[in-house]
Amino acid sequence: MKTLTQYLIAVLFLMPLGLAAQSPVGLWKLSVPDREGNMIPLHVNISDDGTFSLDFEGDGAIETRGKYSVDNDKMTIQDTEGAECTAVGVYAFKNDGKTLTMTRISDGCPNRGGPEGVMTMDKR
Repeated sequence: MKTLTQYLIAVLFLMPLGLAAQSPVGLWKLSVPDREGNMIPLHVNISDDGTFSLDFEGDGAIETRGKYSVDNDKMTIQDTEGAECTAVGVYAFKNDGKTLTMTRISDGCPNRGGPEGVMTMDKR
């Protein structure tokens, strides 16, 4: 009985860690091509209040802002400021604590996510 109690306590203690790992919230970075095809850094700040911001070139200037919502392993995103396209995109996402991977399910903005529809971001 003591072993079962210890097991249940361990599960209850570790469960929030597993749930937190699946949250997209955090500071992320990736490289994206500019209009000439040169790769530039993109810093992504996903806040726990349902908003995100994008800093192209990592210079501290926020060029795009948006909102998001999460439903299990799906994330719905929409740019609200600074973007040419403000259509909704739906992505499957996975966060392993070091890398956030977003895979396009559908998106009204054809260039978001690149031609493969996959965005892989590393923790900043």
